[in-house]
Parts: sequence; structure tokens; C-alpha cells
Amino acid sequence: MRYKPTVLLADDNETFLMYLSVLLQRMGFDVIAADDGKDVLKLIKIAMPDLVMLDIAMPVVDGVKVLSLIKSDEQLSKIPVIMVTVEFDDTVYEKCVGLGCSGYLFKPVRINKLRETIEGNIVFGRDKRRKHLRSLLHKRVALTHNGKVQECYAVSLSTGGIYIRQKEPLPTGSEVDISIDINDENTLNLKGTVIYQKGLYGDVIKIAPGMGIEFIDVNPNESSLLKTYITKLLAGDILSEQDETVITE
Repeated sequence: MRYKPTVLLADDNETFLMYLSVLLQRMGFDVIAADDGKDVLKLIKIAMPDLVMLDIAMPVVDGVKVLSLIKSDEQLSKIPVIMVTVEFDDTVYEKCVGLGCSGYLFKPVRINKLRETIEGNIVFGRDKRRKHLRSLLHKRVALTHNGKVQECYAVSLSTGGIYIRQKEPLPTGSEVDISIDINDENTLNLKGTVIYQKGLYGDVIKIAPGMGIEFIDVNPNESSLLKTYITKLLAGDILSEQDETVITE
């Protein structure tokens, strides 16, 4: 069963709250939103999230005070808390670190920095931490195995691999070639190895039956194209739509 972590996100800027919530959902998290520190203190005990993100300058109860109250509560103290701010302030930073915050982000938030900071503090299924930028895909890709080419639907894509929906997945260890059309001019042709399977029976269906494929021997140009493509999948519409820049590449 694949576990989907929950992030409690608090900010009084509605634009930031909306777009960051959308981005986090696309990155594979459930999101609970709050617009002030008082609501955070109510929601956190009900939801018991895997991680909290706090804007420092919030009304009613500011982020530093909320951090202090979370870390002084035995029931909540182990929940990682990431602070978010527009401007760096030595005194505030040192206070947050002293209170036990698990990360510090600046607005506008950079997508890869967001991923690194959040996923460095969350343990996913099988006690693993994610290392790669990833997005849902829902796209046909060409898979070649033992000289036979077939079109399959991908479910998700990361800089480290791809998950392909398939009723009868290939055995673990199978070597494959994957072709992904990323735009009108470029097709990524990547080599990979099947590293796990997900069957239809005997488990809660939280992800379609299929197989996880790890990319191998990815050269720097392929890696750059892959990262750019995934960033576009995650946030291309957000980056072009936002009137106030709250998220950047």
C-alpha cells in the first residue's frame, strides 16, 4: 500500500496558499490549508499531519509562536515544521532553528528547493525518502523489451524513473527502453530496469497495477530535459498564470 503524506500549510497570502497547495498535491501530498496561526493550532491536533509549513508573518498568532507551541507539546513536537518567509532576518532565523524548525524557505519558493526541503523531512512507504523531482503524467509512452515495442500509459514520472500502468507487468530486473515525447521537437529515449511490480489482487488499490522502472545511464543532457519537462508538468500553468510571483523554477 502506498502512503500519501499530509502537509498542513499555513499562510495569510491567498495567492501563495492556492498555488502552493496545487503544487504540493501534484507532488503527491494531501494538503490542509490554514490562513492564520490560530487555525493551525486547532487543525494540527485533529489532522496530525506529516509536516507543517508556516508563514512567519501571520495574523492572530505568528509563525514563530506557532512553532514554539508545537515544539513544546509532547504530542506534536516530533512533527517537522518548515518556516516560510519573504525576507531573511538573523534574529528570527536563529530563534526558529533554536526552537527546532526542520527547514527554512524563502518566497518566491523555488520548486526544487521546496522538494528537497519537504521530502528530506518525510518518510514515504517502505521507510524511504524520495530523492527525485516527480509528477503525475497520464501519457502514452513507448516501451521496448526484448525487441518488442508496445505503447503503455505512464502514471507518474520522476528524474529517477517512471511508473507504467500494466495488467501484466514485466518481471523485476527486466531491462527496457522507454521513449517519451516531451514536445514537438524532442523525444527522450531512456534505458531502465524494472525495480518493482504492483499487482491487481491482494492489496488496497491506491495505485494502478503496473511496474516501477528506474532509469539508468542518463546523460547530463537527458537529465536536464527530463527535469525541465517534469517542472513544466508540475507547474507550467502556475508559472504562467500567477500575477504575483510566489513560485519559481
